[in-house]
Amino acid sequence: MRKVNFSIPVECALPYSNNIKIYNDDGIILFPDSYSDDSAATRLVISCHGAGGTVTTNDSQIESQTLTKYLLANGYAVMDVNGLPYEFADEFGIDIRNNVGSPIAIQSYIKAYWYCIENFNLHKEVCVHGASMGGISSTNLVLSGKIPVLVQTGFCPVLDTYNEIFLHPWSNGLPKTALSVIFSFEKDNDDEYIYDEVKVLGYNPINSKKDHPCPLLFCHSINDPIVDFETTKQYIEQAKRQGIEAELIALPDGKHEPQDYGMYIDKPIGNRYYNDELLNITVAIESVFSWISKYANPGI
Repeated sequence: MRKVNFSIPVECALPYSNNIKIYNDDGIILFPDSYSDDSAATRLVISCHGAGGTVTTNDSQIESQTLTKYLLANGYAVMDVNGLPYEFADEFGIDIRNNVGSPIAIQSYIKAYWYCIENFNLHKEVCVHGASMGGISSTNLVLSGKIPVLVQTGFCPVLDTYNEIFLHPWSNGLPKTALSVIFSFEKDNDDEYIYDEVKVLGYNPINSKKDHPCPLLFCHSINDPIVDFETTKQYIEQAKRQGIEAELIALPDGKHEPQDYGMYIDKPIGNRYYNDELLNITVAIESVFSWISKYANPGI
């Protein structure tokens, strides 16, 4: 696996302050064997990680994922950033795994996009994928309109800052704390954070006033105990009413790991060998790959 780790400067609004400070965030880009600096450009997939992992200077959650390997085996480059600078998180007591799709995360993804476009032989138009917390990072990135996106896909995406992050946080409340600190929520007399939709405005996809700008596919298990299936269904229905080609694959099982649900596909549409490893392709992985391939074949 050829990969490049990089760092980009991100302007961060300091919590409970009008000040701005620049911190460095970590990113990574993985290249397929077909990548060349001199021949046809490669298509980039921005894959926004979930809160179960990070991007560091020597490791990333996406590297071990079957979807990433499947994309690489079929000629796509894959990129991710942490979306939360380590020094910022440490300074303000935020768990580094929870960027919660904040303005910091979106700026980081945009900066990382331009770093990759300017330094490597890539098409400017990209595909965007997000899993779990990466759902809100990816959706806010797409809704920002700051980069050209051909198609968006996701697994069990977080899409609601209030119901899914503030009211029903995972990891014993770590994302709730991250959300509250980054957006400078006030506290009540019991020292509990008070949710403020006005402060989150523009970064809560389920309440977005913008039309979704590209084709959209989400895969979500109906028995997901962590991220609400009905919210994902609602968002897809909203996109359809806006005239967007949107689809929800509702899996009957799989809980919070839709990519693990079901039998392996005997004859997937893509090459399933990556560095001599036979990849086990499930319906969720094949569905995402199919949508990406439909709109963004490598080299086109």
